[in-house]
Amino acid sequence: MEFPRLVTVRQTLHSDPLADPAGRVDSGLEALGLPGELPSGSRVAVAVGSRNIDGLAVIVSRLIERLFEAGCSPFVVPAMGSHGGATASGQLAVLRGLGVDWQRLGAPIVSSMGVVLLGTTPGGAEAYIDRNALESDAIIVVNRVAPHTGYSGDVQSGVVKMLAVGLGKDVGAAALHKHGFASGHLIGEVADLVIKKAPVLAAVALVEDGTKKLSRVEVFHRGEMRAREPELLGLARSTWPRIPVESADVLIVDEIGKDISGTGMDPLVTGRGKDLPPGESHVFTTTCLVALSLTPGSGGNGTGVGHADIISNRLFEGIDHEVTRRNVITSGALERARIPLVAGSDREALRIALERVEGGAAATPRIVRIRNTRNLEEIQVSTTLLPEVMGVEGMTVGPEREFVFDRNGKII
Repeated sequence: MEFPRLVTVRQTLHSDPLADPAGRVDSGLEALGLPGELPSGSRVAVAVGSRNIDGLAVIVSRLIERLFEAGCSPFVVPAMGSHGGATASGQLAVLRGLGVDWQRLGAPIVSSMGVVLLGTTPGGAEAYIDRNALESDAIIVVNRVAPHTGYSGDVQSGVVKMLAVGLGKDVGAAALHKHGFASGHLIGEVADLVIKKAPVLAAVALVEDGTKKLSRVEVFHRGEMRAREPELLGLARSTWPRIPVESADVLIVDEIGKDISGTGMDPLVTGRGKDLPPGESHVFTTTCLVALSLTPGSGGNGTGVGHADIISNRLFEGIDHEVTRRNVITSGALERARIPLVAGSDREALRIALERVEGGAAATPRIVRIRNTRNLEEIQVSTTLLPEVMGVEGMTVGPEREFVFDRNGKII
């Protein structure tokens, strides 16, 4: 089969990188009088999640340093629900992979799956919290504010959800997710209960720009978290990267993974995997989605593979099915782990996809190829899409190239 030629294009994404993230942590803490209000010797739990956030290790390190300077005894607790295989050692490994380890921090990481039930919200959601965090003198959560892969509303993925779900470990995550992704209001209810009954002190909220560079750092007092996070969510949504065409016959995603998106592939990019509220629609859709590999940072978690139509055998072989099962059972979104058609190689996966769309209405298939849904500055499109691409401001077009495979059929 002859594969269509692709053109490399670069798009100008919103870029506003923060010059001094550690300095912004300092000024944010000082504005709130922190950590000075804590008595010397206070045990402070710093909650950190599983997301691959730009500058995360720098932010956490500086926060730990400031706590030590104030005479506190800080420690890190993983706040990532069921990620890391829902085991203490697995969550420790996730943090280590993000550069958050005791050698760098000089502070211990206390990883346990033990939780305490704090109560039930008016909406019927149970609120759980990590036992070690609850027994500390103060809790500070650190997380990125961004659109969520399942929930909609004013509070999605961020410091509030870390209180409601991340710190609740797998038990807390399952307790909330059983209400379904249409119950996003319960995130706020659970967080309110956690703030009321646990020693939550503050949050360090992070926002990335369109190029996924850290752009903003805000420090919230416990009483401000619920009110101020929606503003940061709006900022994150306004700069979210997109594929610069409305649709394609085939979308090729070179790699998927939990370190890229909670569902392996960001549904706001692919148009797959998230039901939007009335009045909203996905900005991109595709007839056939092909995924080719799983990132090493996923630790075998293949969550989101079910949103593809075709995958390569090398992606399939990279999946740890037990880790994946635990994650999707906790979330309640079992379809995310469904295995699509498995092709013997990348070449075969693309051949099957093209035969499918060429057998339909697409005589000259419209193809988009991306590395992953996190890195969209440079993508490849078929020549049939060039007129639409050139209608977008800030696009730069490179030379045409053919699909190239090694002798095993792996795309190069």
